[in-house]
Amino acid sequence: MKTVGIAMLFGLCCVIGMRLGAKKTAYLRTVRSLRCDLQLFSERIGTCSSTLKEIAGEMSGTLSTMMHTYLDRLDAGCTEADAAEYALDGLQAFGTVQAGMRMFLTGLSTASRKDLMLRSQTLAPMLERAEAEAEAEAKQARVLRISGVLIGAGLAILLL
Repeated sequence: MKTVGIAMLFGLCCVIGMRLGAKKTAYLRTVRSLRCDLQLFSERIGTCSSTLKEIAGEMSGTLSTMMHTYLDRLDAGCTEADAAEYALDGLQAFGTVQAGMRMFLTGLSTASRKDLMLRSQTLAPMLERAEAEAEAEAKQARVLRISGVLIGAGLAILLL
């Protein structure tokens, strides 16, 4: 029975380390997805005369999901600011990215093609800085995962 308890404690420490690490790497995945989608969005705006809904439909990723939500809320009668806030609900934990995306989305539906390109060019450096920060956090995630395993092993050894 003691062995089962020690194994459960070890497993718990490992799981805690993995979950903490996963939260850190989720930020990096989100920022990279936004950067990739923003680049695709910029290319689509520059090369074709599609509407925002058509462009959002052709993309698949975090920015596409946010744009769909934003445009759907506008169609439902929300204001620009409310629609942008509603679209940003999934980014609650990412303050820097959330602020940049709020500026990008607010007024997006009424912006001209030139303004859309300018918005994209303004958001890109913000996302680059956020990605650099997220990469530093992702390195910490590896340390957290390893620490969880080592703490679990240490406790297991002490309890034996």
